[in-house]
Amino acid sequence: MYSTAIEMRAKSGLLSCQGFSLVELMIVVAVLGIVSAIAIPAYQGYIAEARTATMLQSIETIRVFQESRRVQQGEYVEGTYDPSNPDVAGGLKDAAVLDWSPNITSDFVTFVITCQTDAVSPECTRSSGYQVTATHSEGGSVCRVHNQTSVTVC
Repeated sequence: MYSTAIEMRAKSGLLSCQGFSLVELMIVVAVLGIVSAIAIPAYQGYIAEARTATMLQSIETIRVFQESRRVQQGEYVEGTYDPSNPDVAGGLKDAAVLDWSPNITSDFVTFVITCQTDAVSPECTRSSGYQVTATHSEGGSVCRVHNQTSVTVC
């Protein structure tokens, strides 16, 4: 009796024992491949743009700290912020130098500030400018030259 009910359902179309065909599965795999071929480069571009924006924001923050130091002490400062050793003496995080560190310390970006004139390290003169270079450990860098009147791309 039980097998008769199953046979009747199968004949009426209520019970189907078919799966996906190989062609249907191949079409799904092809569509997934096309979508990922478009999405992955777009995502990587988004990540690169976000890194650049973060580095530019940090460079702008360094500019504010540099201008504050110039107003208070009459000079800019040279130095480096290395994420692998942020507390090194003479680095940008050192209070005697600039007392600056990035807001996001998990971002592996090295910042280097150099004077644009022949000044004695680690200080630049009041009339000089400075260059800030931010380099991400996974690729990409941003460079800006600051002086009292303008900011230019390196």
